Amino acid sequence: MKIGITYNLKEEISPRAVLDSESTEEFDTTQTIDAICNVFQKNGYKTIRLGGGIEIVEKIKNEKVDFVFNIAEGYNGRNRESHIPAILEMLNIPYSGSDPLTLGLSLDKTLTKKIALSAGIPTPRYKIVREIEDLSVVENKLRYPLITKPAWEGSSKGIYNSSKVYDKNELKKNAIMLFEKYPNQPVMVEEYIEGKEITVGVIGNESPEILGLMEIMNKTVTADEDFFYSLEVKRNWKKLVDYVSPPDINGLFERHIKYYAISAFKEFGCRDIARIDFKISKHNKVFMLEINPLPGLSPEYADIAIMSQKLGIKYDNLILSILNHALSRYGLTEENGKNTARNDLNHEAI
Repeated sequence: MKIGITYNLKEEISPRAVLDSESTEEFDTTQTIDAICNVFQKNGYKTIRLGGGIEIVEKIKNEKVDFVFNIAEGYNGRNRESHIPAILEMLNIPYSGSDPLTLGLSLDKTLTKKIALSAGIPTPRYKIVREIEDLSVVENKLRYPLITKPAWEGSSKGIYNSSKVYDKNELKKNAIMLFEKYPNQPVMVEEYIEGKEITVGVIGNESPEILGLMEIMNKTVTADEDFFYSLEVKRNWKKLVDYVSPPDINGLFERHIKYYAISAFKEFGCRDIARIDFKISKHNKVFMLEINPLPGLSPEYADIAIMSQKLGIKYDNLILSILNHALSRYGLTEENGKNTARNDLNHEAI
């Protein structure tokens, strides 16, 4: 089988990337693509590097690709993560990961909130700000501290140490900054939840399973101080972040988080793999923050890969399991191969 890999690279040089260092924040490194290709090649697959631009159409035709392993984040707009899967569906090429609708819904933080709440999954209270005048409504409906976020971004883009605000002056300053930095999209203002940051890996399809839970902690703060996972912290993760998997949390919280993670995976129509972020508040309540059906797969710094490593799951087995779940949706694997992948990861069915 010939597998094409779709992706976007941080190393891509464009006028936008030169002017804005955040523009490639979601993209992958060459080392990640090398690692994924290496896993496939060691297991008898041929690999073709397709990239993430419109040129993939001709590459797929010329190379006669049988299947696409998609980790492309896309370039422009609210639906950018949907672009490559939509093209693959037009070409009738099977691919890994969630479909265009799921990817589009999950990148829009407003729609994510609405779908989660409709499914009974708790999420922090919020308001959408489309112009500065909307801030008066925010102050009447939400309680400080608040956090400001661009409504259609991932990988903590637009979420800085200064994004947590305590009064209307800070709120207005942040909103103006985000409107300038991320024009043509709203700002989400959300009640900030102090507490533990827990991320969850979910893998599978019709009967999704918990891959694992991991707490993300700041090395530089004490146990009673709040940890805010900002863009600055993520970029300096080696120095500032500890990852604990499995996390040291109450069994009741663990059961609630697992239940909500599986519910979200199903409700959004995720496929093959997803990562879902939660907070356990100081008042002992669980809140879902975001769902990411296109999680990073860097063997070095991706949360899913770090979690797997801490749970004793080899990177090769993680990648192959994602592939096998995807292939099985199209009837392209034998039953024994699918079962082997599941056993290797020691999944926890819910």
